[in-house]
Amino acid sequence: LAGTSAGIDWAGLGGAAFATLQVAGVGAVLTTVLALPVGVLAARYRGRMVTAVETAAYAGHALPGVTVGLALVFVGVRLVPAVYQELPLLLVGYAVLFLPLAVGAVRTAVAAAPVGHEEVARSLGCGRTAAFARVTLPRALPGIIAGAALVFLTVAKELPVTLMLRPTGTDTLAVQLWSHTGAGAFAAAAPYAVVLVVVAAVPSVLLDRAAHR
Repeated sequence: LAGTSAGIDWAGLGGAAFATLQVAGVGAVLTTVLALPVGVLAARYRGRMVTAVETAAYAGHALPGVTVGLALVFVGVRLVPAVYQELPLLLVGYAVLFLPLAVGAVRTAVAAAPVGHEEVARSLGCGRTAAFARVTLPRALPGIIAGAALVFLTVAKELPVTLMLRPTGTDTLAVQLWSHTGAGAFAAAAPYAVVLVVVAAVPSVLLDRAAHR
């Protein structure tokens, strides 16, 4: 309130909050959907192929965000320029970085559902897919949702990939926070920090409830 840059740009703050919710929400859904088959395979099956697939899914988490961002910038500029600085390429970057978070959550949730219950359902006439959908998925769903919430939280504060790949004119709360603090306008950055904390509180509450369940 006392800083020389104090004041709230409500239009900029609202736009950044909406952009953050949009990219984090879509990114969390996409990453969780991609993680489902990998997590189910890792929880239910063993073998070299399954191990290789799971290891490949975790590889992106070992890379710095800057490395992933630069690699996708090259892909966008040289190979598929139509999607460069567009939402799809940004979502790919999030999926590469945060797929392991979702895979771990899906694997743990599915492994906690006894496989014997699926076998009973199949003995009563359900097919493999129907047994999984009717018996295992409802039990694993809280853990899967918790994984999606964790991805949402991580995407909301992600900076390097967002800076490099975001659509032109789209600024998230993390980008605005970085821009203002980089210029020394800490009072102007404060509202973005507050809203980012509020946005982060939602998945944190979901994670807490899922943990208690």
